[in-house]
Amino acid sequence: MSTRRAHDTHSTLALEVYQPKPDILYSLDVAAHIAGVPRRSILIYCRSGLVRSVSQPPYGVMAFTEEAIHTVRKIEHVRTMHSPDLALLKTMFDLLEEVECLRAELRFLRQH
Repeated sequence: MSTRRAHDTHSTLALEVYQPKPDILYSLDVAAHIAGVPRRSILIYCRSGLVRSVSQPPYGVMAFTEEAIHTVRKIEHVRTMHSPDLALLKTMFDLLEEVECLRAELRFLRQH
């Protein structure tokens, strides 16, 4: 019986692969709530180029994709753990994005 409980505990701790839904947009307030950060933080990240918003016509209201919210969470994690300045964060996330692009290109080339 204890083996079963241990197995049940492990199954609830499994990581889920993050799959953003591209067609869902969130307002600044909702994005801040979901990411667990103040609105001001998201605005600072947008201004520094770390996060991109999508403006919704006709009023140009800022909206954010799930991917942008995920990026905010990653930024906050790095800031909490290492306290880098915004310039270093920008460089680091640019490099991570480039690595992802190169990995995708490599996967494509290996398939063909």
